[in-house]
Formats: sequence, C-alpha cells, structure tokens
Amino acid sequence: MSVKLTRRQQEVLSKLLDLYHEGGEPIHYATLAMRLKVSPVSAYEMLRLLEAHGMVEAEHQRSEQPAGPGRPTVAFRPSLAAIRKLRTLAGSDIRSREEWQQVKDRILEQIQNYQDQKLERLLDELLEHIPDEGISLPNLANITTAILLNLNLMNDREEIANVLKAFSNQELSVAASLSALIGVGFSQAISKRLYYRLGSLLLSRAGQILTAISTLNTDKLNRLADLMREVARL
Repeated sequence: MSVKLTRRQQEVLSKLLDLYHEGGEPIHYATLAMRLKVSPVSAYEMLRLLEAHGMVEAEHQRSEQPAGPGRPTVAFRPSLAAIRKLRTLAGSDIRSREEWQQVKDRILEQIQNYQDQKLERLLDELLEHIPDEGISLPNLANITTAILLNLNLMNDREEIANVLKAFSNQELSVAASLSALIGVGFSQAISKRLYYRLGSLLLSRAGQILTAISTLNTDKLNRLADLMREVARL
C-alpha cells in the first residue's frame, strides 16, 4: 500500500536526502534540526515517524572517544522507498545541467518567438504537456513561466516588479518566493483573471504544485529562480 506523506513530512524527507547526498553518510538528527530550524527533539520525532512509514533507516553509531565504551548515537539515512517516493511526487525529472539548459533555452526561445503575437497561444504550448500526476522541474518551469506571462498579458507591471523583488530578497528563501508566485496565480485564478487553462490547473492542483516545489533541492530551486528572473525581465 502506498504511503501518503504530509507536506511537512515530504519536506523533512527532502532535506534529509539533500544532507545525505552532500555527506554520503547517515545524518544525525541534530544536523537535520539545524537545517530545518527546529528543535533536535522535533527532528528526532519526525524521523522516527518516517522510519515507521519505511521512509528512513536508523543506524546506531558508537562514540569515537577513546575512554569507555561510549554511548551509541542514532543517525538516519533515507530508504530506497523514500527516494522512489520523492521521485514520484516530483514526476520525471531532469538528470543533468545540460538537460536543464535545454528546458531553459526552449522556454526563452518560445517567449522571444511569440513576443509580438497572442500570448494565449504560448500559454497553451506551455501547459500542453503537464501530466495528470506528478510535477517535474520542467513542469514547474512551464507553470511558473505561464503565471508570469499571464501577469504580463494583464499588464500587471506591479506584480511582475514584486516577483523580481522577491527573488532578489536575501531574507526570503527561493522556495518561499516560488510559493508566493504560485499564490499570486491562485488568487488571480479565483478572481477569474487568469487564462482559463492556467486558472483551472492552479485551482485543481495548487497543493500538488507547492509540494513539488518543497521537494526540490537547493540547486534546482536556484535554477528555477534564475529562469523566473529572466522571464520577468523579458
């Protein structure tokens, strides 16, 4: 039976996976706590819950101090099931910088080609291949680009300026900036100001889109933010 994780559990799992990839060894819960900005107790409890779901594996490690037997500490590693789960949530994803560059170049070229034509046609192209399940990084690139282009279609220069300001704000995380952009699109969809296909997508799948953003690692978040800055300037 498939395990259904909350958005917070997905975030914890994603951060654990990032740390594990960075160091190549099991992660102490205190290290994860610092990354998540929560107490060590909270991080430990979340990891134990994920362990019960089969998403992480605990490993007891002996202290390296020479005197005495040492007290074992607990470190955690993501399980194979966790890696598969996060990939499923994110959809099929890019595997290299070269693949991402192709996605980025394709989007920017589309914008240049349709600069003097109806933007609705470009929005249709961007939204044409969004799968019914799973949201990958290229899908997120298409969706966030479509939101910015729709703001341009509405001649909403103030919102576009706010987007640029958000992505240049050092105190605001990239994930928060991207989530805020999705929120802007969602609010516009509620007021029926978005192109109908984009509005329908956001109203029906905003939670899934935000979850996909929360599972991206820092490198992918920065790539997406960089694209948004270029699109906004165009």
